[in-house]
Amino acid sequence: MQMLSKVQDNTLGVSAFRIDYAPNGQSPPHIHPRASEILLVLEGTLYAGFVTSDNLNNTLITKVLHEGDVFVFPIGKISIAYFHGQRAMGY
Repeated sequence: MQMLSKVQDNTLGVSAFRIDYAPNGQSPPHIHPRASEILLVLEGTLYAGFVTSDNLNNTLITKVLHEGDVFVFPIGKISIAYFHGQRAMGY
């Protein structure tokens, strides 16, 4: 995984960046405590998800994303992304 650029404005609660994954690349579980993340798949296929919690239950929300798909990781949720493919991809 290579992060090519990143712009973040904490006052708006939004960040923007581009990530390129090597074949079978991944983003390990992580949290964005101050900003939601909007993901746009530029090429390839990506498995993405996040964990919701209501203090009683944890639920994993996942989606298989293809070129042109958009996905939102809500602020403060545990997020994951995994690229399962034979060539590099970007979002």
